[in-house]
Amino acid sequence: MKLNNLQILRGISALLVCCFHFSEYINFENLRLGDILFKRGSIGVSIFFVISGFIMAFTTLKKDFSINTSKEITLFYKRRIIRIVPLYFLLSGAWMVIGGTLMVYFQDEGFKRLIHSIFFLPQKNTFPVLYLGWSLNYEMFFYLIFGMSLLFKKGRYIFIAAFFILTYIAGLLYPPESAYLEMVCSPLNLYFVTGIVFAILLDKVSVSKNWAMLLCTVGIVSFSAVLFGLITVTNNLLLLLIVSLFVLSFLLFDYKFHFKGNRFLIFLGDISYSLYLSHPFVELFFRRFKVDGYLNIPYFMLKIIIVIGVAAFFYYFVEKKITEYLKLRLKA
Repeated sequence: MKLNNLQILRGISALLVCCFHFSEYINFENLRLGDILFKRGSIGVSIFFVISGFIMAFTTLKKDFSINTSKEITLFYKRRIIRIVPLYFLLSGAWMVIGGTLMVYFQDEGFKRLIHSIFFLPQKNTFPVLYLGWSLNYEMFFYLIFGMSLLFKKGRYIFIAAFFILTYIAGLLYPPESAYLEMVCSPLNLYFVTGIVFAILLDKVSVSKNWAMLLCTVGIVSFSAVLFGLITVTNNLLLLLIVSLFVLSFLLFDYKFHFKGNRFLIFLGDISYSLYLSHPFVELFFRRFKVDGYLNIPYFMLKIIIVIGVAAFFYYFVEKKITEYLKLRLKA
C-alpha cells in the first residue's frame, strides 16, 4: 500500500521546521508575519515522531518475530541505522568544519559534546554538534525500545505502551535531573506510541467515509488553529491529541479516500530528511547578506527554494546512494 499522503505530510513537517528557523526574516516592525505564520512551526518535529511510530509498526505488523528473533531484531536495528546515521554524521562533520569550530571538539567540553552526538545521548542545556540532532536522540532511543519490544513478539505493543506511559507518569511524579532521564520520561515519546496505535487500528478497523471526513475536518482545523496561534494549548496531552488527529487525517486520505496526492508534494516528502538536516547550512550561507524591509518576503521565498534544491541534491546524490549501497551490503 502506497502512503502518498503520509509522505506529503513528511514534506510539510520538514518545511514547517525550516520556516520556523527562518521566520525572523519576515518579522517587521508593524507586522510580525514570521511569528503569525511559523512561530509554532517546530511542531513539525512532533508530527515526525507520530509518523515514525506509525511506520515502524506498519512495516513490522505482519512479521512473525517468533522465528529467528535475535536475527530479526539485529536486522531491524541495521535498517534504522542505515536510514538515519550516514547523512547525519556526514552533515555533522560538515557543520564542524564549515562553522569554523573544528578544533573546539578536540577540547574537553567540545569533545564531550561530540561523543554525546555520535552516540545520540542528550546533554543538559547543550545541543548536539548539528543542533537538529536533538530530535534524532529521541528517534534512536525509540528505535532501541522498539527493537527490545520485539523480544515480546505478539505482546510487543503492550510492552511499548506500558513502558512509555509508566515513564511519562514517573517523570511527572519524580522530575528527573539528568538529561537522559528527561528524554526517557518526556511526553514527546507518547507521539511515537500514538503512531503505533494508528497502525494497529487502521489495520483492523474500517472507518466509514462520514466519520473519516469528520475526523479529517476536526484534525486539520484544530491543528491549523494551534499552528497560527488562534488557540493556545499548554497541556501536553491535549497538544498530543491535536497533532495526532492531524496525522490521522493524512492517514485517512490514504486508507479511506485513496487520494493520489500532488507529485511535487510527494517529492518534498521524499527529500524531507535531507531537507530537515541540511537547511541550517543554507541559513549559515544567507547570514552574509542583509535585506531590509518588505524585500525580506521574496528573500525568504528564495531561501526556501534554495533549501529545497540543496535538499534534493543531498537526497539524490548522498542520502539515496549511501542508503542503497548499505542495503545491498546488508543483503550480501
